Amino acid sequence: MASKRSAGLLLHRRNADSVIEVLLVHPGGPFWAGKDVHAWSIPKGEYDEGEDAGSVALREFEEELGSPPPDGSRLFLGEFGAPGRKRISAWALDANFDATHVVSNTFELEWPPRSGQVQEFPEVDRAAWWTTEEARTKIHRAQVPILDALDEVLAAGEAESHATRADSARRARSAIRAGEHTGPTADLAPGCVQANLVVLPRSVAADFVDFAARNPKPCPIVEVIEHGTEAASSAPGSDLRTDLPRYRLFVDGVHTDSATDAVAWWRDDLVSVLLGCSFSFEAALMRAGLPVRHVEQGRNVPMYITDRRCESAGDFAGPLVVSMRPMPEAMVDQARRITEAYPQAHGGPVHAGDPAQLGIADLHNPDFGDPVSIGNNEVPMFWACGVTPQLAIANAAPEIAITHEPGHMFITDLPADPESPYGRPAGTEPGPSGGSRAT
Repeated sequence: MASKRSAGLLLHRRNADSVIEVLLVHPGGPFWAGKDVHAWSIPKGEYDEGEDAGSVALREFEEELGSPPPDGSRLFLGEFGAPGRKRISAWALDANFDATHVVSNTFELEWPPRSGQVQEFPEVDRAAWWTTEEARTKIHRAQVPILDALDEVLAAGEAESHATRADSARRARSAIRAGEHTGPTADLAPGCVQANLVVLPRSVAADFVDFAARNPKPCPIVEVIEHGTEAASSAPGSDLRTDLPRYRLFVDGVHTDSATDAVAWWRDDLVSVLLGCSFSFEAALMRAGLPVRHVEQGRNVPMYITDRRCESAGDFAGPLVVSMRPMPEAMVDQARRITEAYPQAHGGPVHAGDPAQLGIADLHNPDFGDPVSIGNNEVPMFWACGVTPQLAIANAAPEIAITHEPGHMFITDLPADPESPYGRPAGTEPGPSGGSRAT
């Protein structure tokens, strides 16, 4: 006797914390009532010989959840099940779906058994989104290999996505180096880590790296380049003298010049430090449907000097600088959760609400960047900013320092993902000598 065959559709999405979730359904009827562990399933149903399995998967989804599946490209994951047992053909679809209003088709069953009473039950009594880790404890054991196949597909796609993003970063640096892009970089190479640049003489570099380590919110270290002009770990083939749209020159702590390259200012004794930038998490905000106002309005992000002091190291000291993004009041907590997952891009906000609590008098007059509009029901949210070191440089007054122009960043090849270590080997942290030390 031929084994039965089913076809089903596994929807997957990334939640606000960028964690993969899958949509599962719980079977209705008295047998499954009260059962939860390994009781759930992908939406699926049986099909007869000669039927198209892909079409059946779509049909069964609609019958079990009451709405057709979202549009999108479906990926065949394979056929699953032990020989001689029911086989399931499964497809994956990257899409969202409202699981709160399920209207399933029904079936009739004599219940209680031998009672002569026939009752009607829904085939599916509820649906829910679960992280893949949670789903492994919910889904039928025979369907766990479907989750394994999805994990493999997503991992392969992520690797391809990282390669694509690295290509985008290299194209952006090439355009900057050629003078084809000279403005802010917020909308360039989305999904790649962007970095602030601080370049100092070797004689004071260790003190600055110590300052950064003591103030990780405004100064999260991505890479320290002790020799040369290439960010070899984060952007192979790059040139720190030419691959930023604009640079600043400080002489004895005073900003004396700006230019589109730093070739004329460079010296052999300089050490370069790349620090994470909040531009790195903006793609995640936009994916979640949150506004990024300076990108929408084609402006540089507004930045403000606060009355909060950083912890000093050597002669490096000064106030915290913050960037501001207005958010609808209902989205403030979501923006906080998303950005907290990016500690190497300044992490979550340092403040949301009244700017006076940071010593900021007028949001329409930023100290750096451009003002942006703020709606009546929007809350200003403030993140630590990588311009903070430029004020510390003014206090330390080294004989020479080179930085990025605020908002004009160095774009790395590194993926701006919550799980990314941003180029540092696992188990290391930045050390005050300008390298890394084991933790």
